[in-house]
Amino acid sequence: MESDRKKIIMVDDDRTNLSIARKMLVNKYSTFTVTSGAKLFGMLEKVSPDMILLDVEMPDMNGYEVIKILKASEKYANIPVIFLTSLIEPKNEIKGLNLGAVDYLYKPFEQELLLKRIEMHLLMEYQKRELKRYTDNLEGMVFEKTKNVFELQNAILKTVAELVECRDNITGGHIERTQGYLKLLVNRLQENGVYADELSTWDLDLLVMSSQLHDVGKISVKDDILMKPGKLTDEEFEEMQKHAEFGSRIIKRMA
Repeated sequence: MESDRKKIIMVDDDRTNLSIARKMLVNKYSTFTVTSGAKLFGMLEKVSPDMILLDVEMPDMNGYEVIKILKASEKYANIPVIFLTSLIEPKNEIKGLNLGAVDYLYKPFEQELLLKRIEMHLLMEYQKRELKRYTDNLEGMVFEKTKNVFELQNAILKTVAELVECRDNITGGHIERTQGYLKLLVNRLQENGVYADELSTWDLDLLVMSSQLHDVGKISVKDDILMKPGKLTDEEFEEMQKHAEFGSRIIKRMA
């Protein structure tokens, strides 16, 4: 179908060159021709080409000036440009390639060579788009998997933390409050640039999530001490203080 054909715009101030190139391309591509850089930009308002064939030596605006404008435009920067020129000095070719052209063909050009170069670069552009699409999809899949793992980790930590909290009726809601306070503290540190270097190396979401385990060591404290209604003896208080050490051991085993 005509609508499925790749679109190519050729820019050359020589109408004879445009006519010759059009005859070479018309059986395979939807071909548009313009005689100046200014007319090219007018054409680009109507046609979204897959490639531009651009003459270098033109009055008013030469090919180098045209490609600079194209590459500076977010809308047109990704359109591949092949220079067609009679300038055969290597410095001219290097200049064109440095400005962003994908290829450089010399006039007069052979039909077969022109078609092969166009086909090659259109294929490369297609492969680049497919690779980007694949990469974007892969990044989305990785993000989703990471999110699922994070949610699973949070659920496990929450379950462990709730198990600990169930043994200590006095501290109901303490875990949620601690998480909230820690988040507020971290946010305020960031706002004021306090410990900025240290904070930049931390996974802050994981930090807040992991704070649920700050009292996990209580799971190793005997019930008669943990749930004693009255004042603890010195020995019992000393045993209670060990919950931080117990918690450290537990978390190391979980890591």
